[in-house]
Amino acid sequence: MRLFSCYLYPRWVFWRQALWVFALALYVLAGTSNVPFHGDEATQIFMSRDYGYLFIKDNPKLILYDTKTRQPYEQILRLINGTLNKYLIGLAWDMSGYTLDDVNKPWIWVFDFDYNQRTGHMPEPALLTTSRLPSSIFLASSVVLIFMLGKKIGGSTTAYFASLYYVLNPAILLNGRRAIMESTQLFFSLLVVLLGIWLLQNRSWRAAVLLGLASGLALASKHSTAFTLIAVFGAYGVYMLQDIVRGAAVQRRKQIARLLNRFALAALTTAGAFLLLNPAWWGDPIERAITVFQLRRLLLTIQWFLSPLKYHNFKDSLAGFVDQILFTRPQYYETAGWGAHIGKQISRYEASPWDGVSIGGSPFAVMLFTGILLIGLRALLQNRQTHGMQRWVFGLWFFIMLMFALFLIPLEWQRYYLPLYPIVGLLFGLGMARIVEWLRWSELMTTISMISYMMLYGRAYRHSIFRR
Repeated sequence: MRLFSCYLYPRWVFWRQALWVFALALYVLAGTSNVPFHGDEATQIFMSRDYGYLFIKDNPKLILYDTKTRQPYEQILRLINGTLNKYLIGLAWDMSGYTLDDVNKPWIWVFDFDYNQRTGHMPEPALLTTSRLPSSIFLASSVVLIFMLGKKIGGSTTAYFASLYYVLNPAILLNGRRAIMESTQLFFSLLVVLLGIWLLQNRSWRAAVLLGLASGLALASKHSTAFTLIAVFGAYGVYMLQDIVRGAAVQRRKQIARLLNRFALAALTTAGAFLLLNPAWWGDPIERAITVFQLRRLLLTIQWFLSPLKYHNFKDSLAGFVDQILFTRPQYYETAGWGAHIGKQISRYEASPWDGVSIGGSPFAVMLFTGILLIGLRALLQNRQTHGMQRWVFGLWFFIMLMFALFLIPLEWQRYYLPLYPIVGLLFGLGMARIVEWLRWSELMTTISMISYMMLYGRAYRHSIFRR
């Protein structure tokens, strides 16, 4: 009987974890159709015309960069936005029986909501729901990755709590379900971090290639994932150099050669995968990169000048960071007046059980949540079970994204903070795991506490809306 129990236990653990992840993924998918509309969804659906140019008309020349183009607006959108999401949207509506003629025009922000609605710039409801399917599927799939990262960094208890925070986070649910770039950005960013840890563990050329492919897809999802890539590649370089310095002098030359080979292979694969998905960059990638930087800086300047949510100094940035990370109330729109147009959609969404949980629903809750995060950070630094390579990857990822949030985000737009939420979730998971360890709860009590947590907070902050 004892031998039989030992044989069944690993399988039971696996199926229990799989059932947990599957249930969380279903929660993500369940609320897709009820998410309030955002104008950027219309623009992303419009950009999916590139899928039609490539795979329906079979004419890649229509999306190549051309300074004499008759469609300068489309060309600008191709350069400053990620491409992966628009191809996935195009695939979704193509498989659903839509054609290029059914695709709406891009959202024009200088005109009001009614004008865009009257003149064909808003997608029809069925097309909008279809276009959201890729985003929701990638967001649901990313639950697997956050669970795996939690196990890597702190074990099963960390994975349970980290994935729970991730799925109940209202900002992740709101933006990840919409037909915009955020869900693919989250998915491939988490995949890059996982593969970065794997490359450090086995240091094979296969791991380097897979990391490069994931990195190229991440960069093609949204350009700001470059900061995650810098963290992972930087952690790999620093950790390997540390190993080289500690190693014997005779072996250092071979170790350096292997380090540089793996690093170069991953970097070249990243560039190749990114360029393959960005035909507008073909011809002169360096010049395109400079153009993208200039266009992005111009766009941010315009957004900062027009937005009431702009930061004027570091104090504003710090206040916005605290508000977005600790309170995490859903920001349904960034433009004044939108509440009058999507207010009913917001009410319907919040009346459903699929809108997530704002943990920071009160000052006490924020203090408690902050304390758990600090315990998690302390556990990361002191836990001997967490290998040094994992600390390097996670620590550098956390530091770079923190610097990005505090010093490079010019507006209190929730979508800009989205890449930080998986990191916060992992710290939360580490903190809760340490608390469970201190209290010496059994595995059964841990599961019961997680269910109680969901029930307690499930509707605790349902009616508090971040309407700015």
